[in-house]
Amino acid sequence: MLAALSISVILIFFRAPSLAQLPPLKQLPIEEGSETQPVPETGIEEGSETQPVPETGIEEGSETQPPLQIRIKEGLEIQPPPEIGIEEDVETEPAPEIGWEFLGSRELNQVEINETKYKGECPGYSWSSREARFTSSTTPAARKRRVIVRNITRGVASDPYPYTDREYYEGRSSEGTEMSFGKRHHSKYFHVLDGENTFEYEIKERDRVLESGVFTAVIKRNINVRQRDSYPITKSVCMNSEVPMSLCADIRTLTEYKCGSRVIRSFLKPKTPEVGTLISNQTLYSVKYWINDRIQNLSSGSDRIYTNNFLNIKFKSCSVVTKDGSNAKECTIKTRSLERGKRYKFTVSELDYESVDIEDFPRS
Repeated sequence: MLAALSISVILIFFRAPSLAQLPPLKQLPIEEGSETQPVPETGIEEGSETQPVPETGIEEGSETQPPLQIRIKEGLEIQPPPEIGIEEDVETEPAPEIGWEFLGSRELNQVEINETKYKGECPGYSWSSREARFTSSTTPAARKRRVIVRNITRGVASDPYPYTDREYYEGRSSEGTEMSFGKRHHSKYFHVLDGENTFEYEIKERDRVLESGVFTAVIKRNINVRQRDSYPITKSVCMNSEVPMSLCADIRTLTEYKCGSRVIRSFLKPKTPEVGTLISNQTLYSVKYWINDRIQNLSSGSDRIYTNNFLNIKFKSCSVVTKDGSNAKECTIKTRSLERGKRYKFTVSELDYESVDIEDFPRS
């Protein structure tokens, strides 16, 4: 019995208490007006419904806060921003017009100078210029006035600067000056650079300076590139240039390709080195003669051309003379040196067909 009681006591000591027998948890004090936040639950219980993804927005019944308003004290007036403008009674003065006028252009101190660059067989450059006239709205033109303008742009020679000295006595502007591109002073042209140029000027009445100052002008160089090839010129020439065309026995066709006055190539037709010299018999009789000691015979109305560089001709000429009251015939051998490339003809006297001679034979 004692043993049974001991076992009973031990069983009672090790028996775990049930949840109902545990004392309740002590709660922390909660401040009035605060809401208790539930403990987050992890996982989904069986039989529970899935919750949708929370939407970002404003809950129904909640009030949206209006934007912060800036309150203005009563009695204060809102000042408008200051206005920037020109008073109605104030008139702006136009800027003075000083500088270069160009014929055909409405713009002051702006102009283009057109030049041409040639390429091809006849390359080269064609320079150009524009007429410029100085004007000043502050000191108009009048009698005995002149204006001196210097180009003081960096890049031009300063010994002296390019300058122009012009009369400034009538109209709106000075007498004209020819403006072109260059770096140094020129007696005929007023030189400028491509682009913006700086000028200083003096308007004088005799020795007194009425106005002086500095202005700028934009002078633009406009270069046109063109093809330029040689051009042919065809003419008739005598192979011996010392012989006039009217007496020339050897006339040929010469075609020259030229660049201006310069010949860059030429073609001669026919192209043979020999030069022909013509001998014609314009008599009614045959004529016997020697060319370079070789005997020749030329019938009436015939021509013969020789290409020798040097021609010596001999022929017999006879004439009737009176001696001691009787007529006698005398014959002589005449010798001539013929000019190369020339026209010659035999002639006879009207009174004696044996009186032979040779002379120039012009073209009719």
